[in-house]
Amino acid sequence: MGRQYLKVNSIEELLTNLGKPGGMILCGGTDLVVKMRSGLLSPELLLDISDLPELREIRKTGAQIEIGAAVTQSELLASEIVREHLPLLITVLSQLGCVQIRNSGTLGGNLVNASPAADSAVPLLLLDAEVILTGSQGERRIAVKDFFRGPGKTALSKGEFLRAVSIPLPNPELSPFFHKIGRRKALTIAIASLGALLHVEGDLIQEVRLAAGSVAPTPIRLRRVEERANGKRVTASLIEEARKLALQSVSPIDDIRASADYRRTVIADLVAHLFEGVLHV
Repeated sequence: MGRQYLKVNSIEELLTNLGKPGGMILCGGTDLVVKMRSGLLSPELLLDISDLPELREIRKTGAQIEIGAAVTQSELLASEIVREHLPLLITVLSQLGCVQIRNSGTLGGNLVNASPAADSAVPLLLLDAEVILTGSQGERRIAVKDFFRGPGKTALSKGEFLRAVSIPLPNPELSPFFHKIGRRKALTIAIASLGALLHVEGDLIQEVRLAAGSVAPTPIRLRRVEERANGKRVTASLIEEARKLALQSVSPIDDIRASADYRRTVIADLVAHLFEGVLHV
């Protein structure tokens, strides 16, 4: 039997078909189609959710911003809500792929793919975001930090899908920082990336949050560095401590793009660069 394609028109229709053998969600397809062409995946039933209204909204409700899983990266970049309240997400997405990829790629798809190098995961970790998962038993919320279980693995149960991402409004005094190192300037998969939210007064760090990609089985927060730096004045000694803690906090692998040692060095250097910038303001 050949592969079947279904344009899904409702959440109920999606849930009914998602539990069928070989059923897989298609939305944008920037990751899925590549894996299908390479033979890594061979779904029997493609469920196209790209036009489901419930998954296409960006809305601010109280102290939360909810982003539907099928919202494209280009739509996020153009959103007044996102631009006003989530500058870090704008900073990261503006460096993600090319225009064609951003026009098709979705926030939900990038998360479900669960790549250790998923750029969008870094700001969501820093923003303490949650994913909203929907299944036949109802909805449940889980922190983004708990959603990733390993390379290509998530907390999704059989028959569940990621409906939306919920992000608490951040402190507007937190300034965004994001830098990734790759082998090319364009269309690059990060060899290592560092994101940060930083509030400083003079040389005093009021609050810092740090997250890294491509340096562990999943994107991670650098909690030990945060704990050491929060509430402290930036000195040469603190910068060196932060560098060492960053080295100890990551567990990268060797692959065709870079060695584990190089990735550790990159993250340590980026952390040091971030704190050195405080002294140079």
